[in-house]
Amino acid sequence: MNDHQLIFSSERIQSGFTNASISASNDRSSSTIVREILQNSYDSAINEAGEPTAKVKFIIDYISKSDIPGIKEYEHAISLIEKEDLRKKEQERDILNTIKEQLKKEKIPVLYVIDNGVGFTQNKLVAILSDGISDKDNPNDSGGSYGNGHFSVFNMSDLRYIIYGGKFNDGSKLCSGQALLRTYTDNDDLKSATGLLLTNDKSVEIKNDIFYKDNNIPNIISSQLDTIENSGAVVGVLGFNFFGNDNSLDKVIQLISSSIVRNFYAAIYENHLEVEIATSNKNVQINAKTLDDIFLDTKDEKSKPSYNLAKQFYDLLRNGRCETIPTLEGEVKIYFDLSESSTKLAICRNGMWINDALPSPLYKTSFPTNKTFNALILAQKSTKFSALVRRAESNSHDNLQLNRFSNDKEGKEKRARFSNALAEIKDFLENNVEKNDYDSFEYEIPELAITMIGDSKSKKDQKRKSNKTKSIPIKPKTKPTEKDSQGEDTPFDPNDLKPSPPNPNPPNPNPRKGNPFEIGRLSAFHNTKSKEAKLKFVVEKNATNLLIALRLEDGTDPSCDKLTMTPRLTITKASNSGKTCKVIHNDTVDVGKVDKDTIVELSVNYETDVKGDYTIDYEFLNSALKKDNK
Repeated sequence: MNDHQLIFSSERIQSGFTNASISASNDRSSSTIVREILQNSYDSAINEAGEPTAKVKFIIDYISKSDIPGIKEYEHAISLIEKEDLRKKEQERDILNTIKEQLKKEKIPVLYVIDNGVGFTQNKLVAILSDGISDKDNPNDSGGSYGNGHFSVFNMSDLRYIIYGGKFNDGSKLCSGQALLRTYTDNDDLKSATGLLLTNDKSVEIKNDIFYKDNNIPNIISSQLDTIENSGAVVGVLGFNFFGNDNSLDKVIQLISSSIVRNFYAAIYENHLEVEIATSNKNVQINAKTLDDIFLDTKDEKSKPSYNLAKQFYDLLRNGRCETIPTLEGEVKIYFDLSESSTKLAICRNGMWINDALPSPLYKTSFPTNKTFNALILAQKSTKFSALVRRAESNSHDNLQLNRFSNDKEGKEKRARFSNALAEIKDFLENNVEKNDYDSFEYEIPELAITMIGDSKSKKDQKRKSNKTKSIPIKPKTKPTEKDSQGEDTPFDPNDLKPSPPNPNPPNPNPRKGNPFEIGRLSAFHNTKSKEAKLKFVVEKNATNLLIALRLEDGTDPSCDKLTMTPRLTITKASNSGKTCKVIHNDTVDVGKVDKDTIVELSVNYETDVKGDYTIDYEFLNSALKKDNK
């Protein structure tokens, strides 16, 4: 007999289905939710239970509606919520209708997530039922808090009802649950929007004995707890919504699998995580042996991160050079290798993907002297560096920002430590990734210049942008013949770029019409003997069709529309990262479509009769000038 009770206590303030905590994590995408719940299971097993391998099982099953604990109180609450005035609350009406559709079924879909962590203790259950406050032993080095992870799971439940169970090494078990509905009136008494699965109506506090234990635990949870060998936890998602995929088991398995391999490939590859997905007629094993196949099988799923991005760094993990380096904040493992495209850096913490946009000084554009490469940084468990990474993460753990450290003394100190650790990693990569081959170039010229011709916008815009369209002197990166005051080689630092002083002659008020294109930091070299120029620069916005032309610098303000402007140099051939580029009209390099933040590396052979030293202006244009005839 189902004699478990769902308690809705008295309330003073009305609230709707749009619970603020659920709204804050209102992302029903499978990749986000699966990542969050798997992360909590992984942390519980690895960081809290000390297991060498986290073993997590997803089970999709069906139960009778009568087996739902507290179903009598739940349906009574829904019947009274129907009497509330929701005429002007479309979203709430939709939620209520979804719940009613589930309650019409005799067989209710349930998703169980079972792990081998420490289980849901009394402290943890109190924390979960008390607005999701985290109760992790070491929250600075764990993957998240029960705040975001706990509430995100509700987005998988059409009944908005989750049950939690824990088993411990001594064989004892504990259980509770939570239904997040809306307030309603019962005999003139306003009832809470939250129903709690408890043995009595005492307040949720550590001192109170309010949870179901051992033989009194509902069978739908107890039967799953019995499958755990030592300690572990069970989360039961009642009214599982299949992520909106019309009860398609195959589709859901694909979605869960893709999220797991793309977010936890590092943990799986290093044998720290194994996952099983089971239904009545299908069983999928995800481990180091099956990882390649799962990646391929889920290629077409739209999970985050994208397949191409995750696969790129997974391949680097398998095939790249691996080094474990010491930092002041602990050891960091780095996988790196040369890339045929742009430089990319990514980070995983405790085996979990964070993102591929690292803060300064580890910007992907911070390596102008190195060939393009990819690097995967693995923050190791229980290190100070891992704890600092965790502090810099967003609530969803998918990006890093230095401003997430507080502005008090402690926060500033931790921010500085984190920046210093990133700088140590940057120094390692700079010194160990192959350098660009500039040794064969003779540095016979004092400076180079970037030229951006004037555009066809208003005079007001021209004045506002006048400093941006002037020549910018560039120092070569390191010249064997140039020494600083201490006699050391002076490296090229993109952050040292300074616009040249304003030209005393004002720009032409009728600028040459065209479509100029501004690029980011640039290093450029040319060899006056071999007549070859090499450029490496950052594209700071999408280019429909990037075009580049070369002119000998004649001292003219490049924003000036001067008829005697030197002609473009004849270009004999050009290549981008070794791939041949088309040359238009013998004087314009057609790079093609280039996406934002891409690093372009060009090699251009040109012709000129000028002898001795000279400076080259580089014009960066977009596709509107593709048919330009000089």
